[in-house]
Formats: sequence, C-alpha cells, structure tokens
Amino acid sequence: MRLDLHTHSRRSPDSRLDPRDIVRQARSLGLDGIALTDHNAIAGVKEAKEYAKEFEGFAVIGAIEVSTTEGHILAYGVKELIPRDLTPRETVERIAAQGGVAVAAHPYRFWSGLGEKVTLDTPFAIYEVQNARTSRRGNGRATDLATQGGKGRTGGSDGHFIDEIGRAVTVLEERLQKEDDILQALAGRRTDVAGVNRGPRATMRYVPKSVVEWMGRGFRRI
Repeated sequence: MRLDLHTHSRRSPDSRLDPRDIVRQARSLGLDGIALTDHNAIAGVKEAKEYAKEFEGFAVIGAIEVSTTEGHILAYGVKELIPRDLTPRETVERIAAQGGVAVAAHPYRFWSGLGEKVTLDTPFAIYEVQNARTSRRGNGRATDLATQGGKGRTGGSDGHFIDEIGRAVTVLEERLQKEDDILQALAGRRTDVAGVNRGPRATMRYVPKSVVEWMGRGFRRI
C-alpha cells in the first residue's frame, strides 16, 4: 500500500491545487491514498474526502502541517486546528490530545525543519525521512537519525504542484482502508518509504519560489 502523506492544496498559502485534483492525480498514479497536510489549515480535508468516495478503496487522511516556534510538524488524524507558534513539545501534546500522530517534518530542511537537537528533544515516535522536496543529504540524515533512535519513518512528496504528487510515498505492507487503521500502522512504526530526493531542476523551481513568498510575508515563515 503506497500513500503520499505530505501534500498541499490551495488551502495552504503556497499552493493553488484543488484538493480534488490531488486525489485525482494520486489515483491516476496508482497510489492507495494521500494525506492532505495544508499549512495550519484543515478545511481542504473535507473536500478531498468527499471526492475520494468516487474511488473505491482510496484513503484520505486528515492532517495539518503545523508551524511551531522552531519548525514544522505533521499532525495526522486530527479533527481540529492545532494553534501555530507553540513550542514543538506543546504541539506534539496537542496532537496527542486529539488522538493524532505527530511526525517531525523534513527535520533537516533549512527553511522549516526542526533541526536535529529539537527533533531529538521532542517526543516523536516518527520522522519524515523521504521528502521529495528535500535534498538527498537532508533525507539521508533524517533516515540515519530515525534508524539510530529506533523511530518510525514516513515519506511524502510535499507536493505543491500537480506533477510533484506521488514523488515520495509511505509504504505499508498491509492493505488498510480505515483512517484509524492507517494511523495505528504509523504509530506502530509498520511503515517503509520510497521515492526521490530534490534534484537540481526541482531546486531551481523551489528555492526562488520560497524566497519570493518569504519576502512577501514580510520575512515571516509559514
């Protein structure tokens, strides 16, 4: 079972994708599901789940990419918004209180990763180790950190454009359809990853876009 557990729709300030288009694209690629992880927003999940009903067996996991004081955390299985700009530990506690699963997003990303020290100091059971918008070095270091700490691993495209969807995925040996069962598989560390790293062409697309958007926000991180 292959799931893209990191995607962004127009509900994020840096993507224009319709949630339905993300579902359609993932399905066309043969994926078994997605997580919609918009930045500090959850409204697009309902749209994605409703549209996914047209595709039997296709899973949509409700999620948020939460901005903390130090970097980004992926919150899977939450039903309500997690406030932004809390500490990483406070954010993980809020996610757990909703019965969700917290994942350290692209820990070594310069712009929005938590960094090694904060990641290690925060009670994560899982790290995102295969992110298609992260360099090979960043993903490699995240993989090593997860292996050394006995942590679970997830992968996702971090797709903001339609052609990015599915470029990295989380792999489950079991074929699951219910969101709760998939969350249990994540929490139980019964996952593997596959996909690509950010190459030169993707870097030329990603970095200038990120810088321009950062300046447009008054030098404030998402």
